[in-house]
Amino acid sequence: MRRVKITVSNNTGKVLRLKPEMSKPLHGKFAIDPPLTIEESGSWTCTSQSNGGPGPKGTITYETDGGKIEIEFYYNHPIGNALSTYYITGAPSGVIEYTIRGDLKALDQDISIELHPIT
Repeated sequence: MRRVKITVSNNTGKVLRLKPEMSKPLHGKFAIDPPLTIEESGSWTCTSQSNGGPGPKGTITYETDGGKIEIEFYYNHPIGNALSTYYITGAPSGVIEYTIRGDLKALDQDISIELHPIT
């Protein structure tokens, strides 16, 4: 079994609201679901795991400012020796900056993401 634990520190200055229709694992399942909201200076943790196959992979999407801003978290923890991939995209482009920390080679991964202020 491969696990991914993602902890996000929301320093954007904005409350983020989950878009459940755009927040689904492509491989694996959520053992702990992403929260419906992330307060403007809060943090959250979710866990995805896979019992075989290609390993946990998916996206989690939040919005703010009445849907004018979207932030998508992508994760992929493949089987084998390949490095895992984590990144964040924002719409409109360039709206979000972030820092990712964690061991991308570990079997069970504990990843920390810090979102920086949205200006």
